[in-house]
Amino acid sequence: MDMNVTHDVQILIIDEQSLAQSYLKFALEKLGYQQINVADRAQDAIQLCKTRQYDLIICAHNLQKGKDGFQLYEELKARGLHKLSTGFIFISADTDPSLVYSVIELQPDEFLAKPFVIGDLEVRIERVLKRKQRLKPVYQLLDNGQPDRALEVVNTELAKSANSAFYPLLLKLKGDLLLQLKQHDAAEQFFNAMLDIQPFPWARIGLARTLLLLNKDSQALSLLQQLTRRPETRLEALDCIAELEFRQQQFDDAQQHLGQAASLAPRNLLRQQKLLQLSRINHDYETQYQAAQSMVKFSRHSMHEQPDLYLNMARAGIDFALTLEQDDEQSLRLNRQINQCLSTIRQQFSDNRKDFQQEVIQARLLYLKDNKEKAQQLLKDLQEKAPDDDSIEDALDRAKALHEVGLSDPANKLFRQISLRCQREGADPMFSTYLQQEQQERASMPFGARELNNNAVHLYQHGNWQEAFKAFELALRVMPKSAAIALNLLQTILSAPRRPSIDDSRQETLILRCLDIIEQGKLNPDQLKRYQKLKEKHPDRFGAP
Repeated sequence: MDMNVTHDVQILIIDEQSLAQSYLKFALEKLGYQQINVADRAQDAIQLCKTRQYDLIICAHNLQKGKDGFQLYEELKARGLHKLSTGFIFISADTDPSLVYSVIELQPDEFLAKPFVIGDLEVRIERVLKRKQRLKPVYQLLDNGQPDRALEVVNTELAKSANSAFYPLLLKLKGDLLLQLKQHDAAEQFFNAMLDIQPFPWARIGLARTLLLLNKDSQALSLLQQLTRRPETRLEALDCIAELEFRQQQFDDAQQHLGQAASLAPRNLLRQQKLLQLSRINHDYETQYQAAQSMVKFSRHSMHEQPDLYLNMARAGIDFALTLEQDDEQSLRLNRQINQCLSTIRQQFSDNRKDFQQEVIQARLLYLKDNKEKAQQLLKDLQEKAPDDDSIEDALDRAKALHEVGLSDPANKLFRQISLRCQREGADPMFSTYLQQEQQERASMPFGARELNNNAVHLYQHGNWQEAFKAFELALRVMPKSAAIALNLLQTILSAPRRPSIDDSRQETLILRCLDIIEQGKLNPDQLKRYQKLKEKHPDRFGAP
């Protein structure tokens, strides 16, 4: 088999720095390549890719004029402008691990760190072009959506001894295709056979994914825990563990592992969306807001940028702010950021359908500022204008707003409609879990969590100890990181003249939980004084001698 690389190929260079462009063009010409185009911005590169099929694209990551290299490559793939038979080499002076992990997830053919010499470039280019030229029939079948035929060709190529240099790649392709074609039993046998030969990282992660699909959870978990300790498999292993833990309803653990994966590769918006969903299930409003914020940040200039991302960031900001003291510095900062999101929607997008959703958010902002009557009236006025084509997230936010201001009947009706809609449309399992939880919790509360706490304080002050205890406990369930509510519940358990009617075991569990939340949280000066008095009055509960 002829392993020489033909130089009669079309190459596209994408780099906004003229000096870098000149150096790359000079290097390629010196290596014998002549058909070279240059683009200095992503949009120009997209137009060029619409007119011709390149054999190789060399792209700088740090493009500043609009989309960066990451976003460009993502869009080229999504729009079918980059075929699998086209090589793609990223070049970047930035080798921060979070960037490298994010780029590797997009699966370019090579990642070349600056500065580099012509020899480095030559080795990478030849390696990529040899691979693309030799496996072109397989890539064309995959581009045409024929994975079954591609698998047949892969098996044929594996039978040829002349292809020994490409065996590792062909074997990896075979494993991917078996999973894509849902041939799970065959995939398990194949990956095990590969691991008997050599501990290929791709075979180990492939086996773990297959075991999950076959519901062999304990075997999968054991393997995945090993793979989290290896840099090349850690990211995928964390994703798989989180998936398994969600399936087993271990939501806190799933969020922890997904959060670790998001820290490694923060630009994966689907992972950030899953993290947002999990944090909502866990009532972790700060992480929910951070995930929404990351989605806005990394979508800017990309094909993903849309008003819904800004709306969801504003909604997450309100959810988070409702857990804080109204005049808290962080609450005020959130308020400014929420208004900035709404301003961005008005300035950058012309989608009038989002005007209604912005008014719902304005109502929630009024409620956040204790203007409950104005918020209630605004939502009543909006009831007649509710669109029929709003998204599930739009409808959910309206249901939450109605509940917060005390319009329980229309809120419950809307929650039921959303639930039925999820069943019809086959909603994401994480969203469905969150919706069910939200529906149940709000059905047990006559108003929002902040008011629930305030009402509990009122009950406590008027001697309704048992009712105060129930209200504080419910408030803590929906705001499980609130040190202020934990302090109120702890004080009710320890200091009420008539102790809540709960058994000793449950009481002890609640006390330990409250202490843990308080110690990890933040109390204002007045709350700290109350906490200190409780310590002095009940030293046995605080580990004091």
